[in-house]
Order: sequence, then structure tokens, then C-alpha cells
Amino acid sequence: MFSISAKGIYGVSAVLELALRQSGGAMQIRDIAEAQSIPQHYLEQILVVLKRGGVVKSYRGARGGYALAGDPAGIRLLDVITLLEGPLDVAPGNRGDPRLSGLWHDLAEGVRKRLDRSIAELVEEIHQADTGLNFTI
Repeated sequence: MFSISAKGIYGVSAVLELALRQSGGAMQIRDIAEAQSIPQHYLEQILVVLKRGGVVKSYRGARGGYALAGDPAGIRLLDVITLLEGPLDVAPGNRGDPRLSGLWHDLAEGVRKRLDRSIAELVEEIHQADTGLNFTI
């Protein structure tokens, strides 16, 4: 079954947290971990991969921590997941009935298309969903 591992899920959650709090400057690992319920040791490993991939940057010192390496509009959700999970492949290899290869290809393309959006777009979707829930009776 196709699924995104905890590494991918936690990585996207961490990037989202950094985008949501971007105006506050760098965030310390423990604050990201606490806000997103991610084990801190595991988050450290994930952030190293995201730093190597150019998604986040780190700052040393008392006010140090992690921040997005660029504008959230320029960071693609698909790129974050690919950095952490490797290439997106719904049905790896040439297994099964070859007449179904088109189906698997279309499915993978659909997933890629859904994930090919910026972190800024994801933040906007979350804000819209949150404001849509605010109502009074």
C-alpha cells in the first residue's frame, strides 16, 4: 500500500509550523516538536535532511533555531516529501499485470499533482478551513 511514512508526515508538519510562525523568527527544535507533537530526537534528524535540501536553515546561539530557507510560496510540498521519502512511486517496479501500468502511472500523477503546491498555499488552505469553522448561533 502506498503511504507516507512518519518521517514525511513529521517533516511536512515541521515545515508548516515554521511557515505559520515565520514572522517570529527562528524556532527552537523543542518548540517545533512540542507544537506538532513530534519526538524531538526524530525531528532533529528530519531537520538535518531538510537543511541539506535547502528547505530550512539553522541559526546558532541563544536566539538560534530553525527557519524556512525561503519564502513559503517558493517551497513546494512535493519537494519536502520527496526529500524525506524519495521519489514518489505508487507501484514500484514492473510487478503485476503490465496492462495496469497506465492505471498506476495515472494514480501517481494524481498524487503528484495534489502535492505540487506551495507551503504558502497549504497555509492559506488551513487558514480558510479554520475561519470556516468560526460561527455563532
